[in-house]
Amino acid sequence: MPSILVINPNSSCSVSDTLKEILRPPTEFHYDYFTGPEGGPLQIDSVTTEITSAANCLPALIPLLDKYEGFLVACYSDHPLVHCLKEQTSKPVLGIFQASVLHSIALGGKFAIVTTVKIWEVLLNDAVRALLGSETLFAGTFSTGLGVLELHDASADVVSQRIGDAAIKAVANGASVICLGCAGMAGMEEAITKAVGHKIRVVDGVVAGVEILVGLIRSGH
Repeated sequence: MPSILVINPNSSCSVSDTLKEILRPPTEFHYDYFTGPEGGPLQIDSVTTEITSAANCLPALIPLLDKYEGFLVACYSDHPLVHCLKEQTSKPVLGIFQASVLHSIALGGKFAIVTTVKIWEVLLNDAVRALLGSETLFAGTFSTGLGVLELHDASADVVSQRIGDAAIKAVANGASVICLGCAGMAGMEEAITKAVGHKIRVVDGVVAGVEILVGLIRSGH
């Protein structure tokens, strides 16, 4: 049975638990989950914590490369761990940022990203430009002001309101597709739909990522 390793590069078990709750592998596939080793960043909220988390995870992941057919890095950024793993294996490696952008382009129209803290507005806008070479299909990144851990620790009403407010700004800027710009937002599509309606499509990069990997593995790539 082919297996995919879903990698949470921070050391917060609550984020990994959320991923386990929302993902359901096809009958012929198996998903395993990896959480960043203790001592690594609890949340990834800067370039520094991206790099630190990659350095913390890589030594523990290298011995696992032969065990799995595909790898999903569940941090919504151009995470260096994606590139590090690609240097170590020819098997498919994908980040949830890249997966959500690819999925959004296939849906058509302009896409936007709703994310956590404000620093990601600049970092993700730059990452989209680097990935696509253009902003023609991109309506921008909009932050909620909530950190990764606050998405689970704050009250559900506050989280829903902040995500909804960011989604409203994204739609006002021309978005017809919205990406959940954090692994900790997995499963929170309802907050966006409540704010902007069912006509706006919501892409969960975690779900999109495993679906793309499943397709690649099935096709022999």
